Amino acid sequence: MYHSATTLLPDGRILVSGSNPHRWYNFTSVKYPTDLSLEAFSPPYLASEYSHLRPSTHSVEGPTDNFVSYGEQFSITFNLELQQSVGEYIVTMIAPSFTTHSFSMNQRLLVLYIADKQQLSEIAYKGRVHAPPTADISPPGYYMVFVVHHGVPSQCLWIRTK
Repeated sequence: MYHSATTLLPDGRILVSGSNPHRWYNFTSVKYPTDLSLEAFSPPYLASEYSHLRPSTHSVEGPTDNFVSYGEQFSITFNLELQQSVGEYIVTMIAPSFTTHSFSMNQRLLVLYIADKQQLSEIAYKGRVHAPPTADISPPGYYMVFVVHHGVPSQCLWIRTK
Protein backbone atom coordinates (compact mmCIF):
# COMPACT_ATOMS: atom_id res chain seq x y z
CA MET A 1 0.00 0.00 0.00
CA TYR A 2 0.97 3.64 0.20
CA HIS A 3 3.70 3.37 2.84
CA SER A 4 4.91 -0.15 2.03
CA ALA A 5 8.59 -0.56 1.36
CA THR A 6 10.94 -3.10 -0.17
CA THR A 7 14.72 -3.07 -0.04
CA LEU A 8 17.31 -5.33 -1.62
CA LEU A 9 19.57 -6.77 1.09
CA PRO A 10 23.31 -7.43 0.54
CA ASP A 11 22.76 -11.21 0.56
CA GLY A 12 20.18 -11.06 -2.26
CA ARG A 13 17.04 -11.33 -0.11
CA ILE A 14 14.37 -8.66 -0.28
CA LEU A 15 13.07 -6.93 2.86
CA VAL A 16 9.33 -6.23 2.60
CA SER A 17 7.68 -4.03 5.22
CA GLY A 18 4.70 -2.06 6.35
CA SER A 19 1.71 -0.37 4.90
CA ASN A 20 -0.14 2.60 6.41
CA PRO A 21 0.51 2.88 10.14
CA HIS A 22 -0.86 5.89 11.94
CA ARG A 23 -1.39 6.28 15.68
CA TRP A 24 -5.15 6.90 15.28
CA TYR A 25 -5.64 4.23 12.65
CA ASN A 26 -8.32 1.61 13.32
CA PHE A 27 -6.64 -1.82 12.93
CA THR A 28 -9.89 -3.84 12.90
CA SER A 29 -12.84 -4.28 10.54
CA VAL A 30 -11.25 -2.49 7.59
CA LYS A 31 -10.82 -3.63 4.00
CA TYR A 32 -7.03 -3.12 3.97
CA PRO A 33 -5.71 -3.44 7.54
CA THR A 34 -2.32 -2.02 8.44
CA ASP A 35 0.46 -4.56 8.51
CA LEU A 36 3.31 -3.71 10.87
CA SER A 37 5.41 -6.78 10.06
CA LEU A 38 8.71 -7.21 8.25
CA GLU A 39 9.50 -10.13 5.98
CA ALA A 40 12.79 -11.14 4.40
CA PHE A 41 11.71 -12.70 1.10
CA SER A 42 14.13 -15.23 -0.40
CA PRO A 43 13.74 -15.29 -4.19
CA PRO A 44 14.05 -18.63 -6.00
CA TYR A 45 17.62 -17.84 -7.11
CA LEU A 46 18.70 -18.24 -3.44
CA ALA A 47 17.36 -21.81 -3.18
CA SER A 48 19.92 -24.42 -2.13
CA GLU A 49 19.56 -26.21 -5.46
CA TYR A 50 21.33 -23.22 -7.10
CA SER A 51 24.08 -22.80 -4.51
CA HIS A 52 26.64 -24.44 -6.82
CA LEU A 53 26.09 -21.54 -9.25
CA ARG A 54 26.44 -18.78 -6.64
CA PRO A 55 29.76 -16.92 -6.93
CA SER A 56 31.70 -16.18 -3.77
CA THR A 57 33.11 -12.67 -4.06
CA HIS A 58 36.45 -11.83 -2.45
CA SER A 59 37.63 -8.37 -3.29
CA VAL A 60 37.41 -5.27 -5.42
CA GLU A 61 40.82 -4.27 -6.73
CA GLY A 62 41.80 -0.96 -8.24
CA PRO A 63 39.78 1.72 -6.55
CA THR A 64 41.39 3.50 -3.64
CA ASP A 65 39.59 2.74 -0.37
CA ASN A 66 36.70 1.30 -2.42
CA PHE A 67 36.15 4.65 -4.16
CA VAL A 68 35.60 4.35 -7.91
CA SER A 69 35.97 7.32 -10.22
CA TYR A 70 33.75 7.63 -13.26
CA GLY A 71 35.08 5.69 -16.27
CA GLU A 72 37.77 4.00 -14.15
CA GLN A 73 38.43 0.28 -14.49
CA PHE A 74 38.47 -2.01 -11.48
CA SER A 75 38.61 -5.76 -10.91
CA ILE A 76 36.50 -8.17 -8.92
CA THR A 77 37.84 -11.55 -7.81
CA PHE A 78 35.43 -14.39 -7.11
CA ASN A 79 35.20 -18.16 -6.80
CA LEU A 80 32.78 -20.68 -8.18
CA GLU A 81 32.14 -23.79 -6.09
CA LEU A 82 32.35 -26.22 -8.99
CA GLN A 83 35.36 -26.63 -11.19
CA GLN A 84 33.62 -25.46 -14.30
CA SER A 85 34.05 -22.95 -17.03
CA VAL A 86 32.95 -19.59 -15.73
CA GLY A 87 30.54 -19.31 -18.64
CA GLU A 88 28.36 -16.26 -18.73
CA TYR A 89 28.41 -13.82 -15.86
CA ILE A 90 27.64 -10.17 -15.41
CA VAL A 91 28.73 -7.59 -12.86
CA THR A 92 26.05 -5.26 -11.53
CA MET A 93 25.97 -2.15 -9.37
CA ILE A 94 22.84 -1.38 -7.40
CA ALA A 95 22.27 1.77 -5.39
CA PRO A 96 20.74 0.94 -2.02
CA SER A 97 17.41 2.63 -2.50
CA PHE A 98 15.12 4.38 -0.08
CA THR A 99 11.35 4.33 -0.38
CA THR A 100 8.76 6.88 0.58
CA HIS A 101 5.12 7.20 -0.47
CA SER A 102 5.38 3.94 -2.47
CA PHE A 103 8.21 5.20 -4.70
CA SER A 104 11.82 4.09 -4.58
CA MET A 105 13.62 7.36 -5.18
CA ASN A 106 17.14 6.18 -5.97
CA GLN A 107 16.43 2.80 -7.49
CA ARG A 108 18.82 1.87 -10.26
CA LEU A 109 20.53 -1.24 -11.57
CA LEU A 110 23.66 -0.82 -13.66
CA VAL A 111 25.18 -3.67 -15.66
CA LEU A 112 28.88 -2.93 -15.98
CA TYR A 113 30.92 -3.51 -19.12
CA ILE A 114 33.39 -6.38 -18.61
CA ALA A 115 36.69 -5.45 -20.26
CA ASP A 116 38.61 -8.62 -19.42
CA LYS A 117 37.99 -12.07 -17.90
CA GLN A 118 40.73 -14.14 -16.28
CA GLN A 119 40.75 -17.62 -14.77
CA LEU A 120 43.20 -17.53 -11.84
CA SER A 121 42.87 -21.16 -10.74
CA GLU A 122 40.43 -24.04 -11.11
CA ILE A 123 37.78 -22.14 -9.16
CA ALA A 124 39.03 -18.53 -8.94
CA TYR A 125 38.26 -15.82 -11.49
CA LYS A 126 38.85 -12.12 -11.99
CA GLY A 127 36.75 -9.74 -14.04
CA ARG A 128 38.00 -6.27 -14.97
CA VAL A 129 35.04 -3.91 -15.44
CA HIS A 130 34.41 -0.28 -16.31
CA ALA A 131 32.80 1.97 -13.72
CA PRO A 132 29.86 4.05 -14.96
CA PRO A 133 30.98 6.97 -17.14
CA THR A 134 29.23 9.90 -15.41
CA ALA A 135 27.31 11.03 -12.35
CA ASP A 136 24.22 11.27 -14.57
CA ILE A 137 24.18 7.48 -14.75
CA SER A 138 25.56 6.78 -11.28
CA PRO A 139 25.17 9.62 -8.76
CA PRO A 140 27.95 9.76 -6.15
CA GLY A 141 27.36 7.41 -3.26
CA TYR A 142 27.45 3.82 -2.08
CA TYR A 143 26.65 0.88 -4.35
CA MET A 144 26.30 -2.84 -3.88
CA VAL A 145 28.29 -4.77 -6.49
CA PHE A 146 27.24 -8.31 -7.39
CA VAL A 147 28.69 -10.96 -9.70
CA VAL A 148 25.73 -12.76 -11.28
CA HIS A 149 26.45 -16.22 -12.70
CA HIS A 150 23.65 -17.95 -14.62
CA GLY A 151 21.10 -15.70 -12.88
CA VAL A 152 22.40 -16.37 -9.36
CA PRO A 153 23.97 -13.37 -7.54
CA SER A 154 26.95 -13.37 -5.20
CA GLN A 155 27.00 -11.66 -1.84
CA CYS A 156 27.62 -7.98 -2.43
CA LEU A 157 30.81 -6.00 -2.19
CA TRP A 158 30.51 -2.28 -1.42
CA ILE A 159 32.01 0.55 -3.46
CA ARG A 160 31.49 4.31 -3.58
CA THR A 161 31.42 6.41 -6.71
CA LYS A 162 32.91 9.89 -6.71
